[in-house]
Amino acid sequence: MSAWWESFFDAEYVRLWGHGEVASATAAQAEGLWTLLGLQEGSRVLDAPCGYGRLSKPLALRGATVLGVDQSAALLAHAEHDRGDLPPARLRYLRQDLRQPLGDHESGFDCALNIFSSLGYGSEDDDVAILTTLRRAVRPGGWVFVETNHRDLTVTLLARGLAPSQRMPDGTLVVEQPRFDPITGRMETCWHWWGPSGHGQKPASFRVYTATELVGLLERAGLRFRSAHRGCSPQPFRAEGGDLGGRLGLLAERPA
Repeated sequence: MSAWWESFFDAEYVRLWGHGEVASATAAQAEGLWTLLGLQEGSRVLDAPCGYGRLSKPLALRGATVLGVDQSAALLAHAEHDRGDLPPARLRYLRQDLRQPLGDHESGFDCALNIFSSLGYGSEDDDVAILTTLRRAVRPGGWVFVETNHRDLTVTLLARGLAPSQRMPDGTLVVEQPRFDPITGRMETCWHWWGPSGHGQKPASFRVYTATELVGLLERAGLRFRSAHRGCSPQPFRAEGGDLGGRLGLLAERPA
């Protein structure tokens, strides 16, 4: 399987997706995670993958001690540039493939976050390896929280026959052309954009799991599932309404 994600998350990714709805939701997500996970000043948080520091920075500004980990040098460079006055003692970034365990000195975290559909890029074994890395990094009794899309939501939106699109502040139009394979459970998709800064495209392929399958992955990684939530919020997840509950947040615990 092609490792498309190794080149997908570059400076162009930040330009296309580092604004608008995602950016405006950051404050609410940070607040929801702070409440849901019982974080407080001095709590040790692993944000993995952290991307361009979208959540790492606001959680550190609230008083948490945060380590952000990602495989993308471009996204980490953007995160470092945007860290402001936060010292390394409060916010650090590390480049690493999360399928490999962190060093022994990177352990004892109160919680580990895997936010914004960061599973399903490769194989199921890859995802179990990622979740195992997170489980090993938190202390016994610590939390692992995964926030992602899920299959029920995906097929509900696709059934409406609308091509996802957005208009950026500079006028650039971004259009997605998704194709879902119900046998493999994978989304084969491509984003196209046209605007003042030029045009281009970014293809991707990722597995869209059901909630049941995601809980199974957590358990295979040695975690104990505790509760399901609507995205990054304390609100319980319920498969109701036109979006069948919206995005899914799963809270799991490292057994003592």
